[in-house]
Amino acid sequence: MTRAPGLVLVLLAGLLACGSRSPEAQVHAAFEACRAAVEAGDAAGATGPLDTMFIGPEGMNKATARLFLEGTLRQEQVGITVLHDQIKVRGNEAGQDVVLLLTSRGGGLLPQEASRRSFRLRWRRVSGSWRLLELEAQQP
Repeated sequence: MTRAPGLVLVLLAGLLACGSRSPEAQVHAAFEACRAAVEAGDAAGATGPLDTMFIGPEGMNKATARLFLEGTLRQEQVGITVLHDQIKVRGNEAGQDVVLLLTSRGGGLLPQEASRRSFRLRWRRVSGSWRLLELEAQQP
């Protein structure tokens, strides 16, 4: 029983450290979780952080984004390399500009027009977690 107070202190310190991450680091972590889920072929995990009011390219909502990813990830495994990532937080909202290189797991590039893509993401904090509100494709 004498180890229990020490364990509680270590766990408490760990929880406090997680909560003390900057808002930019929290947005980055949410984005990285989505990226890792896509690479793992997990459409549900990739769309989990999408807000209920999510708006994507061509009016895509959260449900259609998940269906799109499920279809794409069934056909091929996708790799994502982040070439540029800039996050700006203002209160409970954040903007993120990313440039991505999309590759297949085998190392070949996806079709040329889809290999290098730029996106603007808009996030909002809801009950302490960051939710992706909008994803907009940018011209190169």
